[in-house]
Amino acid sequence: MIHLIYISSATSWPSEDDLKQLLAQSRARNLKLNITGMLLYDNATYMQVLEGREKDVHDIYNSILKDPRNTGNVVLVEEEISQRDFQNWSMGFKILKSCSSEELPGFQDAFNGKLDKELAVKNTSKALALLMGFAKHV
Repeated sequence: MIHLIYISSATSWPSEDDLKQLLAQSRARNLKLNITGMLLYDNATYMQVLEGREKDVHDIYNSILKDPRNTGNVVLVEEEISQRDFQNWSMGFKILKSCSSEELPGFQDAFNGKLDKELAVKNTSKALALLMGFAKHV
């Protein structure tokens, strides 16, 4: 198994309904392929971790690369894992602007209070820590 973490920019500012539709599509596809993970959204930026068999994770990521709702995808981390961090979530989801500082310790300091693609690319360990912080709440 692997996990793949990427960040991308939204091609437009999605509405709440757009995000719900994206999440429903992601969960349905992930259930079929036994993929788990977490999707964060903030500031017209998506950050996601996908966990599962390497082939399945790559198939999903390749479809994401073709999705017109996002652009400028950057893989932050891709590595083998021995167990899933989000084993109970076909796709967890959080809009970061709705999170309290208690839920996201260090987010304010690491990302200036908003998900920033350039900062995440420069600080992959902090991006990974932000995602994994949600695994503790699973």
